Amino acid sequence: MIKLFKKRWMLFDQVVKPYKPYVTVDYGIMPVSPSDIVGLSLPVSKVRNGDKLKELRNSVEQKGWKDDCPADLHLYRLPNGKYTVASDGNHRTFLSNQLDVPKIKAMVSLLIPENYIPENIKAKVEEYESKEQTYRSEAEKLHETLQNLAIKQKNTKEEFAFKNYCKLTEDMYHKRQHTLIGLARFLNLLPNEAAE
Repeated sequence: MIKLFKKRWMLFDQVVKPYKPYVTVDYGIMPVSPSDIVGLSLPVSKVRNGDKLKELRNSVEQKGWKDDCPADLHLYRLPNGKYTVASDGNHRTFLSNQLDVPKIKAMVSLLIPENYIPENIKAKVEEYESKEQTYRSEAEKLHETLQNLAIKQKNTKEEFAFKNYCKLTEDMYHKRQHTLIGLARFLNLLPNEAAE
């Protein structure tokens, strides 16, 4: 059933402006009610008048609503409990709202305003981010070296160091995620629905 009234969509920048500056943390793939999504990352005219929406509508008419790639629909959950499209998924968001689909699956990131973050947590997060960037940079340098050496010879010392820097990068990312999810839980910013 198509809705008779038009939803007033806001642009991403308008929706997040009251919360700037902010950080985001990936929460996971979860069901979201399209009626809770208030913002798009593209202007409504581009979404409504594009061929992509026509193709999606035809697909839904033939096969029904399918959430084949929920990670491709990226939403930010705002402190007020509403959502905005962060990057991809404007057409699915728009159409699901038009068709009154009860729930769609999406990759959700939590938006946490920096003024909500205590200084000690902020320092920890900045430390993790800095270390993650340093380790990633070192891993990239070693990867390039290994690519050049692959033709000539194998170097297990560089391979070991590369794997180690990759693991350290991942560890710092997970520490940052864990810290911010814990803070979001404390601030009651987590959705009622659990991520998959």
